[in-house]
Amino acid sequence: MKKVFVLLLLMLSPTIFAQSQNFQGFGLSIDYALNSIEDISTPGGSATSKSGIPGVTADALKAINDQWLVGVYGTYELATTDTAGSDPDAYNPLEVGGKVGYAFTEKLMGYVKLGYAWSKYSYPSYYQWMSGPSYGIGAEYLITNNLFARIEIAQQNYKTVYWNDGSSDRVKIDSYGIALGWRF
Repeated sequence: MKKVFVLLLLMLSPTIFAQSQNFQGFGLSIDYALNSIEDISTPGGSATSKSGIPGVTADALKAINDQWLVGVYGTYELATTDTAGSDPDAYNPLEVGGKVGYAFTEKLMGYVKLGYAWSKYSYPSYYQWMSGPSYGIGAEYLITNNLFARIEIAQQNYKTVYWNDGSSDRVKIDSYGIALGWRF
């Protein structure tokens, strides 16, 4: 019985794992994403445009074994994703969710993320909040013990927004990003 208790205690105690430990902790990064926004209006048609958007991401990761990590993240875009240089716009999208990472080496981790996004969708004289699921894949590379670089492909799928005049808009934002960050 004593051996079982000691084994159980060892399994439940905080453990640091070789490869995944390098990515464990709180991270803060400055991001830059090339966003492609698609707006499908009813009635009307669809408009697509691309714009470069800076952002900030905070995440917290915990190693669960030698290679796997789990965690949470939040991203706030510091600018507006614009449709064709005119209104309507998706103002400062905010995204939160969970991440699952896999440490391929001591310096390279791949991950998938699943979250939820919010943005203020506006037109010249009115606005509405829109929200919807988001997901993506990415990779982080440790440049030093704390400094990392990240690449990511993600998508925000907003639910349809209905306006008072009976029209509607469905918005999707595809994002191709890079980041430079610090893991504490």
